[in-house]
Amino acid sequence: MNNKFLIGCCYYPEHWDRSAMKSDLERIKGLGLNCVRMGEFAWSIFEKEEGKYDFSLLEEAVSYAEKLGIDVILGTPTAAPPKWLTDKYPEVLCTTKDGVVMSHGGRQHHNHTSEIYLKYCATITEAMVKQFSGCKNVIGWQIDNELNCHRYESYSKTDDAAFRVWLKKKYGTVEELNRCWGNTFWSLDFGDFSDVHCPRRIPTNENPSWMTDYYLFLSDTVTDYAAVQTRIIRRYMPDAFITHNGYFRNIDYKKLTRECLDFLSYDSYPAFRERNGRALGRNAAYKLALTRSCSEKYLILEQQSGPGGQTPYLLPTPIPGQIRLWTYQDLAHGAVGVLYFRYRTALYGTEQLWYGIYGHDGEENHRSREVREITKEMERVGDIFLKDRVKHPVAIYYDYHNVCADKAEPFAPSDAEFIFYALEKKNIHTDFVSKGDDLGKYKVVILPHITVADEELAKSLERFTAGGGIVIISARSGVKDENVHYRPCKEPGVFRELAGCSVDWFTSLFAHERQNVSFGGKTYPVSDYYEMLSPECGVAVGNYTEGFCKDGAAIVKNGNTYYLGFYSNTNADIYIDIIRSHVECREPIAEDLEEFDMDEYTLYLNHGYESVELKCHDVIKDENIESIPPFGVALVKKMRYAYQCQE
Repeated sequence: MNNKFLIGCCYYPEHWDRSAMKSDLERIKGLGLNCVRMGEFAWSIFEKEEGKYDFSLLEEAVSYAEKLGIDVILGTPTAAPPKWLTDKYPEVLCTTKDGVVMSHGGRQHHNHTSEIYLKYCATITEAMVKQFSGCKNVIGWQIDNELNCHRYESYSKTDDAAFRVWLKKKYGTVEELNRCWGNTFWSLDFGDFSDVHCPRRIPTNENPSWMTDYYLFLSDTVTDYAAVQTRIIRRYMPDAFITHNGYFRNIDYKKLTRECLDFLSYDSYPAFRERNGRALGRNAAYKLALTRSCSEKYLILEQQSGPGGQTPYLLPTPIPGQIRLWTYQDLAHGAVGVLYFRYRTALYGTEQLWYGIYGHDGEENHRSREVREITKEMERVGDIFLKDRVKHPVAIYYDYHNVCADKAEPFAPSDAEFIFYALEKKNIHTDFVSKGDDLGKYKVVILPHITVADEELAKSLERFTAGGGIVIISARSGVKDENVHYRPCKEPGVFRELAGCSVDWFTSLFAHERQNVSFGGKTYPVSDYYEMLSPECGVAVGNYTEGFCKDGAAIVKNGNTYYLGFYSNTNADIYIDIIRSHVECREPIAEDLEEFDMDEYTLYLNHGYESVELKCHDVIKDENIESIPPFGVALVKKMRYAYQCQE
């Protein structure tokens, strides 16, 4: 990625009369945008018949964009294969768990393991890249589009065959596979790799080891699929960046990024979070942070700029000011460029209600005026966000192997997302880390129910605590090995020495039951599950207050490590209070005012419907202000207290 701040939109010249292209691009330039993304769904335009390529429409758009000084990100069109391909090779279509073969008529109806489909993906990618390799304003490529957004599992014959190859590479012999899956349980032993298949419908619960491997396999098929295209792009355009727009299911994005991409990108639709009961798009932060865990600097390749929907939902229209707020939210969480979805709303097709900057009529509206305001501001402050980064004193441990294991054997809702949001609302900004990441820049690392863990992770955490870092481990952590087998030892398994305690017994909570923990003079609620702890080299600092385990150890502290023997996915105050006892944290000025501590600046985002009093000099508008309006933003040059104005 170059050092230019990118602010742009998604443009689909194939959706409009060809005569409108130049005026469209001129209007895009008039909005102050400097980048467009094009091409990611136009395979049937580029290759109407097998082997007969026509990129003239896109060539014209790229060429005119260059004259206007607009950079271009091209998307490979492989998320929506043309009809001639699926008719000629029906075996490329994906199959559901119940054996239903998907039909042509949408997108992502192919499977990632079909050698035929991979071949055609390679040919369209190579033809496209060769065509545009000499275009100076083509600065990057987006691989496919939103991998696993709709179809995130597949059970076709090619999937079964690929799964067998994957398993043989991992285990070597079928005997080792049987051992690692624990197949002697319920007579699941296989006699040969040819007997193995992707999981199907069965009368009872699946083998969690089998399911975990299947989810790991699915992710690897995505990485292999993407690699086919990235190798071609790097051969012809080594200076162009390669990215992909996440964040969806059954993908190890760290591995995908490491093996295929220059950086990961994200598609941000905050209104989805509101639709799911998460207040005021502030909670788009979770996926932004996950993206940042893969790429410290990244792009937003689709930022919601209007209402959106299709059967059976319709998301609300952004309130005036919200598009601007979301843009600065993106930047606060690590994005160094934002593209709005989309330039103009489609008149036809599945996404007629996915509005863009302009509506169906193409007329000016509050959204287009707001985008124009944002681009003018980015001319002044965009470079600040390229250089100055938000500080994240806390990290939550998150790795894909545990995601797969938790999905294979669901137990109770993970606290990770809940803890993240609770900390964010207290302006305790948080990263996600996994094994092998550098922990040295953090003051606190939280492990929320990390069941699958090994000695290597335990040792890295011991080194972290020895250097002064604080570790918070919660119940059921460290109890399983990489095969998702319970370890034949006292819980918390590999973390026993670090935690300074062991688990005597555990129980789950019935809906009518209540349990609480007393710690530091306060009481905290328990949810779902709790453990009775036996301190060893650690000290009990928290106790249960109810039932037959009253006064029993609930929290054990061993040096700089806290072990919490319970779930708390309804109240995260225990984490907040432990963190505050070790890290200086300022109280939020107002509940809906988000504060980001950067090296040289402080950024304030008001997610609420009420103004927040804050007397300061706003760098964005270069003026003194008395308050931040609803959905308003302020950037303040660093000083000891924000309640100062520039004279």
